[in-house]
Amino acid sequence: MNKPITIYGVKLPLIEERCDLAEVIVNSVRRQGLEIEDGDVIVVTCKIVSKALGLLVKLDDMKPSMKALKIASKARCDPRFTELILRESDDILAAIPVKRLADEKLIDLYSYSKRPEDVKRCLEKYPTVFLVIRDGSLWTDAGLDSSNHPPRIVSIPPRGLDEVAKAIRDRIKDLTGKDVAVVISDTEIFLTGSLDFARGSYGIEPIERGFGEPDLYGKPKFGGVDAIVHEICAAAALMMRQTSRGIPVVIIRGLDYERCECGYHDRVKMNSESWARILKHIVRETRRVLGLRAVLRMILGIFI
Repeated sequence: MNKPITIYGVKLPLIEERCDLAEVIVNSVRRQGLEIEDGDVIVVTCKIVSKALGLLVKLDDMKPSMKALKIASKARCDPRFTELILRESDDILAAIPVKRLADEKLIDLYSYSKRPEDVKRCLEKYPTVFLVIRDGSLWTDAGLDSSNHPPRIVSIPPRGLDEVAKAIRDRIKDLTGKDVAVVISDTEIFLTGSLDFARGSYGIEPIERGFGEPDLYGKPKFGGVDAIVHEICAAAALMMRQTSRGIPVVIIRGLDYERCECGYHDRVKMNSESWARILKHIVRETRRVLGLRAVLRMILGIFI
């Protein structure tokens, strides 16, 4: 019989800047009548980590550069917010006109809300979303987050989130004597909804290493590389949700996983050059196999 997996949501008090986040987590778990156990996976939202590290910025203190002013004018965005995106990005790949897509009903964001006027205000505030590379991963708007912060305040995700996860894990072990894994999650938007991803981890093998292993019939399978830490974050999000429930930490207990002294970015190493080379190979192969028209359809999203 398979071992059950249990998910516990952990409510935290108001997080103060530069607090001992691991100690806050341990104390909050105990207040709920629980104890951290060996093998637990602790999922922590990136936003809470940012608050604990004091990575909060007042937009009104930002001085936009000429580049930020130019981009913001074209994208109809706040130039101070745009300046912060530029500073926190290693490379900017694309500008996604979210408001225009919604206005032309190419994506129906209004159907995803019970308050269409709030949707309209949100789109007017953020009409364009920038897809960027930061620390070898894809982010929208460099991971800047203004939700559940006072007006004109945004949080910045820390750099080196594997190291941050390791520090939280080590501190939890100091406080409890328990060996756990820590995963730092963040919400990313898609045209059809949002999903939680891992941005950093430590103590757990992030990717299942089973590509090419025999399937039920003995054939090498084209698969077996499950993104375990992403799946963990998606499961944790069911408890956290994307609203103001005040559950920024989740404990996943009973998961059978491979332990390792490694982080997410030890297994997943990407940069701007890697993404560009991947795209180049995809475009070349699409043209070779399917023809130029297929390339144009892929890039332009229209039929020629």
